[in-house]
Amino acid sequence: MVNKKPVQDALVPDEATPDMLVGLLPKAQGILKASAAYLAAVRGLMDSKDKKAYIEKWGGKVDPITEVLYDTASLAQKTLDAGLAMETMLSKPLKSREIVMLDDLRHAFEERDDALDSGHVNPTTGEILP
Repeated sequence: MVNKKPVQDALVPDEATPDMLVGLLPKAQGILKASAAYLAAVRGLMDSKDKKAYIEKWGGKVDPITEVLYDTASLAQKTLDAGLAMETMLSKPLKSREIVMLDDLRHAFEERDDALDSGHVNPTTGEILP
């Protein structure tokens, strides 16, 4: 008996199955592992927890090479967080909407904090200014 796989193009979104998501888990875990490995390696080269702490410790400018270390560490942390979110979403699809909403909320607070730090917020209304 020949076992034929269904053609993905023939499926409508309502026909998606949990097995389809499980098949994506190894890819998401690969992102997670690669990000964690890079983050561990780059943190071994850093002498402060982040670029701001480095500037405070050494006073003033950061050379371009050192800046790359701190900036890529920050990106690796974001990628690690994204990989973890993808893994969780794939393994617990019913929690996916909650994860996306929490991530959106976190980004909104980060944008507001950045705007507050840069002085682009109306102190009376709290509105973020351009």
